[in-house]
Amino acid sequence: MWKYELGTVADLADNTPTKGKWKTRVLKAVHSYWSDQIDSLTPLYSTLFFLRQNKYGLGKILPLLSLEYTARESERLKTKVRLLTGTYMLKTKRKSFNQYDINPTCQMCGEENETAEHFVLKCSALHSVRQSIMVHIER
Repeated sequence: MWKYELGTVADLADNTPTKGKWKTRVLKAVHSYWSDQIDSLTPLYSTLFFLRQNKYGLGKILPLLSLEYTARESERLKTKVRLLTGTYMLKTKRKSFNQYDINPTCQMCGEENETAEHFVLKCSALHSVRQSIMVHIER
C-alpha cells in the first residue's frame, strides 16, 4: 500500500471506504504511479519515446494495442511493438552488429536498405498490405 500511497492499514480500519470508492482510489493510484514511472524512464530509454507520444489516460489503450486479442494477433503484436520501439532487428541494424558481411538490401523488394522506414512506408512488396490499412486510416 505504501508503493501507491494508499495510506496505512490502520487508517483504512478507522475510515473504511465503500467498495466503489476504494476501487476508484486504487485504480487512480496505480495508474498515476506507473505513468510517473514511465515518464521518469523516458529520457533514459529512447525506445520509450514513441510509446509516450500520446499521454496515457485512465483506461486508455494505445491504438496499436487495442486490437482484439487472439493467439494469432499476439504473435503479430510482438513484431509491431518491436517496430514501434526500434528494437526489431532489420537487416541494416543486423549488419552493424554482425562481424560477417550481411547485405542490408530488403529481401522482399531488393530496392533499398531494409530500415524501419522502408519496411513500413516504402517497400513495394508490401504495397498491397499497406493500401488495405491506409483505406481505414484515411476514413
